[in-house]
Amino acid sequence: MPETTITEPGSPLAAERIQGLTDRLKAERIQERLKAERIQGRLAELPSWRIARRESALARTYGFPTYRAAAAFVALAVELGEAAGYVPELDLRDREVTLRVATDGEEGLTELDFDVAELFERSL
Repeated sequence: MPETTITEPGSPLAAERIQGLTDRLKAERIQERLKAERIQGRLAELPSWRIARRESALARTYGFPTYRAAAAFVALAVELGEAAGYVPELDLRDREVTLRVATDGEEGLTELDFDVAELFERSL
């Protein structure tokens, strides 16, 4: 698995990267379940992400050179999630972090799920 480069939590670059998408995510909370064709189209835009949990979540696993680097990534993901008003699932194991996004109360994937994945993809 390729190693991930992260932006230091709290840095001006991290804040700058998330501002535009976070405003949009906060405004768009009502979501409809996506059809298979739309899911495949959006997934093609995020090649590092995969469908998880019986097609109700998106997930990506990041690899790091050390446990400390993985833990720093978790801290940055928490900061980014809070700024967006969205809490992702984070699973830290050894030198890997799996990040999962899913819209609460929805069975299936929504545009919000893909927008949040895109936010993390661009920002981390």
